[in-house]
This record gives sequence, structure tokens and C-alpha cells, in this order.
Amino acid sequence: MPTPLVSFAPSCEIDLDAGGKRHGYVRIQFSSHRSAYGWIPVPIMTIRGGEGPTALVIGANHGDEYEGISIASDLYLKLDVSDVVGRLILLPCANAPAAYAGRRTSPLDYSGEGNLNRIFPGDRYGTPTDMIAWFIANELVPRAEAVFDLHSAGSSIDHWPSCKIRLMGDEPEKDAMQMDILKLFGAPLGIVGNRVHHGTLSGETSPKGKIYVSTELGGAGRLRPWIREFAYSGMLRCLKRLGVLKDTHVVEAPKWTTRLMAMQTDENYVFAPTDGVFEPEVELGSEVRDGQHAGRVRSLKEPWKEPEDISFNRGGVVFCKRNPALCEIGDTLYFTLNDYERF
Repeated sequence: MPTPLVSFAPSCEIDLDAGGKRHGYVRIQFSSHRSAYGWIPVPIMTIRGGEGPTALVIGANHGDEYEGISIASDLYLKLDVSDVVGRLILLPCANAPAAYAGRRTSPLDYSGEGNLNRIFPGDRYGTPTDMIAWFIANELVPRAEAVFDLHSAGSSIDHWPSCKIRLMGDEPEKDAMQMDILKLFGAPLGIVGNRVHHGTLSGETSPKGKIYVSTELGGAGRLRPWIREFAYSGMLRCLKRLGVLKDTHVVEAPKWTTRLMAMQTDENYVFAPTDGVFEPEVELGSEVRDGQHAGRVRSLKEPWKEPEDISFNRGGVVFCKRNPALCEIGDTLYFTLNDYERF
């Protein structure tokens, strides 16, 4: 008789396909100095009201992005089984070790920089971050028609709130659905693109023909009530459009008219030219011109020198701004977005 192999792959405490409301943990096996035979709890919840489409809602893909945690949790708490036609799968703290530590990246692997959104599709028997990515890619994404990846920029960056889609091109019905979702979400900015990046959840999901929607709901490691409010009601509108919520479910109309923007290119970025203190002069959401003065970086080690001026390469809407004042050469200080034009 051959020797049986015991699996240390991620396991889920709940039946993801059963009806009703269920909650528990995805268990990520992790043998550490503190706990030799332990596992890491990654919270997971489902609501299934019957046959219909499935939406996967993910928060804290980066651990210091808190809006997604709040929104995904409240969807579970506030919705009844009777509200749901299909199924909701909710993963509020996807990169749980990072979220528990209040960090963008997991402190448990990759030298304390385990970035979940750079290692998809992951590894079933890899590091904790690898295993979380594998579970999402292999157990959750295949069950879903649509994936909502709720980002918020994290502690080092602040964003003017947005919702983003990637057009497929060869599936016009799904692209029309995505454009509807972009507007129904109700963010000030709606970003339209057609590219994804290797190793990200968008790169894992979009090529499989899944509707993939991401956000940047502020950032700076904090929650803003006005952003959280419109994003929660926006999720309800989107779930209703997908047919996951019943047509009779009452949802308030969007408060914002979404301005359509194109995805950024290299010339939209402003990087720190040197180490020092970032002194910004332009706020998020502002309209700026090509070459407009953006601020300066002042040296800490040579404060007798004149600060180095920085300018916007390409004008547009200021979408991203660095949060901490201290910066190093190569840090993103700003980037802008330009209006989306159909070709």
C-alpha cells in the first residue's frame, strides 16, 4: 500500500455552494515559531438565496485598505437571504495577515512584503500569501460571474474616489454590463481601460471572461464616511444590475454623476526626484495643466539648499497624491487622469 500524502492546502470551514447565510474561515496552514501546528484565519461569508448569478466581493487585497472590509462586512450583516436571487461570496480581509498587522503587505513572508496583488495565481503549497492567492484564484473566482475588488490605495497614497473596469473587446454584452456598473457604482471618477497586469487579481480574472470591477476608495489608511456611504449603496446598485439582488430590492439613486477617465500612462506620473520632505501644493480632484507647478521636495540632510521643484508632466484630474511627507527618490508623489475618449 503506498504511503498516503497529507495535504496542507488551504481549506474552507463553510460550504460555499450551500443555501442560506454562512460564515467561517479559510484556514491557511502556517507552521511558525509561535505556533508549530497552527493556521491563519481568513474570514469568509456567503449568502445564497437560490439559483442565479454569483458575485465575489473582496476587501483588503492590500491589508491597510479599510473601505472594502467595512462594505463587504455590512453586505453580510444587512442583507437577508430573501434579498438575494443568486449568491454573494464575501472575503472582507483577503490578505488577512496584512490586515491584522495594519500593513499593505503581509509580514509573514516575502521578507515582510507579501503583496497579495502581485502573486496571482499563487501556490497551493507556498507561503501564506501564495496560498491565499491560490484559494481566491481556484476556489472563488471560478464560482463567480463578477468580481468586485475593493481597493483604497493604502497608507502611503490617497486617491480621489473611483471605480475601474477593463473592457474585453470581444464580448460586447459584458462590456455593456461593465459600463452600466461603472456608472451605477456612483464614484466621482470612472476609469475605463483595456489592460491588466501580470500577477494581479485583474490579470487573473479578466482573461477568463469574468466581469472584474475594482475601486480606489480614498486611502491614506483611513475611512471617510462620505466615501464609504456612496460605495456601499453603489455596491447594492451593481449587485441589483447583475441580478444577484432581487428587482424589488430598494436602492437609492447615485448622488454623483461619474466622469469617465482613461487609465493612466507613464506621463501621468510625478515621481520624487530626490529624498526629503514632500511639500504638495495641489489637492486631490483638482484640474491641472501640462507643466503646472505641483510642489517641491526639501532636503533633510542639506536644508540650506533650495527645495527641488516638481511639476505635472501631463495635466488632467489629480487622482493620486502621496500621503506621508517623507519621500525617497522614485516614490510616486502624484498622478493625473485624462478624460476617456472612445475610438
